[in-house]
Amino acid sequence: MNKKLLVTLITLILIGMFSTVAAENNHLFPWIRMGLGAKAMAMGGTGTAFMDNITATYWNPAALANVKRAEFATMYTDMGLDRMQNYAALGTSFKYGYVALSWINASVVDFEEYSGVDDYVGDFDYNAHNIGLSLALGPGKFKFGLTAKMYMDKMAEDTENGFGSDLGILWNINEYLSIAGMIRDIYSEMDKEEVPHQAVLGLAVHPIYGLTFATDLKTVKHSDEWTVHIGAEYWTGIGRDTEIGSSHSGITLEEKTKWDEIISNTQAGIRLGVNNGDFTAGCGIRFKMLGLNYAYISESTPGFDDSHQFTLILKF
Repeated sequence: MNKKLLVTLITLILIGMFSTVAAENNHLFPWIRMGLGAKAMAMGGTGTAFMDNITATYWNPAALANVKRAEFATMYTDMGLDRMQNYAALGTSFKYGYVALSWINASVVDFEEYSGVDDYVGDFDYNAHNIGLSLALGPGKFKFGLTAKMYMDKMAEDTENGFGSDLGILWNINEYLSIAGMIRDIYSEMDKEEVPHQAVLGLAVHPIYGLTFATDLKTVKHSDEWTVHIGAEYWTGIGRDTEIGSSHSGITLEEKTKWDEIISNTQAGIRLGVNNGDFTAGCGIRFKMLGLNYAYISESTPGFDDSHQFTLILKF
């Protein structure tokens, strides 16, 4: 078996490991369409119309305009089979919107390489990176977002580079309803080969305070099918307001311990979803400046493990 054919076969295997829905002509960078962030993934891979934290750099750059503070996020995914997916982002608001820098990484490690049928050469890793600069504008109900991206792909000693762009819009119709649209990789290229774009339509409903229902419809270029993603989230406070004492009709402030201050600003949430037929669930807890989220993502394809995703968000 020659090395060129071997690399081709390995590439196909890697594609299968990161995406079970990669169709013909949709093979380039399937990992960029997998989704990320424990909040959104626990809700069935939704997020286009409601995301309220910096992971909106992935789901819809327009939704970054909903984020009012500087944020930092990092993510770890346990996927099994030596697969890894990582994410980090940092952003801040300004007068007219929000700007953020993000990094996405997908990798498979310790892959065995053979120069012949039984001639073992050694192990190598596959690493793919996406670095993006996102800008969101829109202080009102209608918001617009754009991400400029750089792709870097490394397999063994072979390295390729490319570029891309995402475009998103979001309309917060009122406090109960939001609709959105996004095109991922609206114009993207790697080594003169087109990265297929993904179109997403999103709807989010907030019937009562703390409760969100969301759905995303997604399709990829060269595919005639739309995938359906549905999720729900409920947040509730678990602390008590210790800000004001009762001895002088609220005039005297109660001296608080640091623990009391933390608890009084704590919320907890639960999430459920269906990610194109696969069950998802998760939970989260957030304090005044810190948020921790977990997602369980089931995998119905035989031979693949279920995934566990953890996301940390800091607010400044």
